[in-house]
Amino acid sequence: MKTTSIRTMKQVFSKLRRHAKTDYRLLILCNLIANLLVSAFSFLIWSSTVQETFPPGGDSMKQVMMVFCIAIFGCLVFTVYAAMLFFRCKSREIGVFMALGAGKRSLAGQLFRELFASMAFPALTGIILGPLFTLGIWQIFRLFLPDKEGTVLSFTPYSLIICAAFLAASLLLCFLFAVRFLSRTNILDVVNEQRKSEPIRDVRSWYLPAGIFLIVFGAVAGYGHPYFFETFFGIFAPAWTNLLYLPIFPGIYLIILFLVIRGKGSRKHPYRKIISRSMLKFQGRQTVNNMLIMTLLVAGACFAMFYVPITASGNLLATNAWEKDFSMRLRADQDMPDFEEIGQLAGEYRLTVKDPAETPLSVLGKDGTGQDIDENGKYIYYYQEVIADCTVISASGYETLTGEHIDIPRGTYDECVDRDSPYGPDTETTLLTNMVTGETLDVRFGTVHYSHTLSGLTVLNDEDFARISEGLDSSWQETYVQFNVDAPYGDEDEYRFSQALWNRIVSASSGAGMDSSFYSWAVKIYCDEQGETYWADNEPVSSVHFTQEDSDTFQFWSLWKYKPYFRIMEQNNLFMNMAILFLTFLFMAIVCYTAVLIISYTRSLTLALSNRQVYEDLTRLGAGIEFRFRSVREQLSKIFFLPTILGMTAITLFFLMILFANDGRISLSEGTGVVVCVLIMMVFGAGIFLFYRRTLKVVCRMLGINAKSVPEKKQ
Repeated sequence: MKTTSIRTMKQVFSKLRRHAKTDYRLLILCNLIANLLVSAFSFLIWSSTVQETFPPGGDSMKQVMMVFCIAIFGCLVFTVYAAMLFFRCKSREIGVFMALGAGKRSLAGQLFRELFASMAFPALTGIILGPLFTLGIWQIFRLFLPDKEGTVLSFTPYSLIICAAFLAASLLLCFLFAVRFLSRTNILDVVNEQRKSEPIRDVRSWYLPAGIFLIVFGAVAGYGHPYFFETFFGIFAPAWTNLLYLPIFPGIYLIILFLVIRGKGSRKHPYRKIISRSMLKFQGRQTVNNMLIMTLLVAGACFAMFYVPITASGNLLATNAWEKDFSMRLRADQDMPDFEEIGQLAGEYRLTVKDPAETPLSVLGKDGTGQDIDENGKYIYYYQEVIADCTVISASGYETLTGEHIDIPRGTYDECVDRDSPYGPDTETTLLTNMVTGETLDVRFGTVHYSHTLSGLTVLNDEDFARISEGLDSSWQETYVQFNVDAPYGDEDEYRFSQALWNRIVSASSGAGMDSSFYSWAVKIYCDEQGETYWADNEPVSSVHFTQEDSDTFQFWSLWKYKPYFRIMEQNNLFMNMAILFLTFLFMAIVCYTAVLIISYTRSLTLALSNRQVYEDLTRLGAGIEFRFRSVREQLSKIFFLPTILGMTAITLFFLMILFANDGRISLSEGTGVVVCVLIMMVFGAGIFLFYRRTLKVVCRMLGINAKSVPEKKQ
């Protein structure tokens, strides 16, 4: 038999590495997956495709970054935790070397090399595989899109900076923990590190109500503090006030402590589940810390998944409620189709136009109170004679479109509002201005009319409408057109007709006809007359004025001022038009979901390794398979299900609070979306349950428990 002499410490560690592959496998796997997820997430968010889709500084991008930060934090935590578990596994070897006289300096060098090799190379592999993983998932999503143009994913090198920063941070933290591990002077402490417990002191009964209070306070204060500062102090909320969300974390921590250590009925039956509860208690710190991270990741995954059903249900229900199949605002100064051309185009697709109606519109300027922020963050309110566009329609024109007769006194205006809109009617307007002649009209608010397709229009008395519109040139005049169609040969003909009509309108639009919805020519003219700079002119031209090349983009679909509303096109193209937003949020949910599974799995294996001796002692004392299996199951069920239930419950209540705070109610579309979200969470929970069952079998096998011999009714 050939023998190999071992002369150096490096050879000793190499020999030990070959005989302890399990100790390295978890560290390598965690680093590979963590860096894979971070890389995939970073390449997605900082891809030019996503960056060009999400408006900079918008709510959607803020939500993306919030979930991204949660995912980064979760990946960093379980990477560091895997390294600490590695130290515990290596503690016996390091302690023996120290007892034999090995210096800490030489041991530190070898441990750093082992740690670097086990972290850096898997991490680099994960970073390389990240964009491939992203592209693969993205391509699978794109298979379900009828039109794949505009959803091609393109990457930017900026993502590599995020990946490198994450790798550097994880290596630095792990090295610091390695130094702390080797800094102990007592050899016995190092040797017994693997057996060292992390006990939690007794948990008080007030932990549960205190935890609930902190969560509610953090959610309400964090979300509502901008309104508080504006209302009571008249200032824009400082950046530090976002820290008001922080009480949520200790609140969740206290609730988890209470439920893990005490649980339901622990005082009435102190000896029930005493083994599993004691094991969790003596390994409690890291267990609760991991469960806290899992709770945040579950909440982040659910929050990301909520975006799709809430947005989709709102759009689909609103579309179904439209009064007419086709509605559009057509500028008078551009070559727009009239009813004769529309009828001919419909005939080409075997359709018949029904219930046609059209009426003139006028675009005026209206006054109002503006809001600004000075250099000290204080809100400044000012009155401006022209603060926005106002698209007006006559009372007779309103009757032409809706069939409803209304009487409006002279000097009064009514507002048309979508019933499901979070914004109410504008009741503060007192002056309307003809931007060509300078003629003004003093007005006061009358009443509100609910209409989906006419939302945003202001209704005037016929005489007032004629007087204030006199002298307007064609650039300030429009025609509002509505009609239904009869499609005897199926909806496909109607869809193809809607595409053809859309393309006809877009191709005829140019100049001001390609403005975004927040660009006002009335305010532009007023500011020029006052010698001031219109704020929208300081924005990038591409964000306020579109071109023909932009007609296939999400920004054009969502922000074009003269976007026509075609029911069948809106329904069929909803997912395609918002594909990048939907795919981004779904991808974020997948990342957070994967991180939850990894953390729960690693924590379960840790409990198995830490308590192996205890279960061997229980076997010697005569504990049966059923008793030991039930003990393992009780521990793992808390690790998996408590963060899942807590995270889902917290984010659902938080989401309901946001929906209610928007307009003081939860609309039908929002309620429908919430129901869909609950169904999605049930699927999410079912996946975690199946993974829990698989992990339970693995842990039982590690502890020598034959789960198959346990009666089915006990499982």
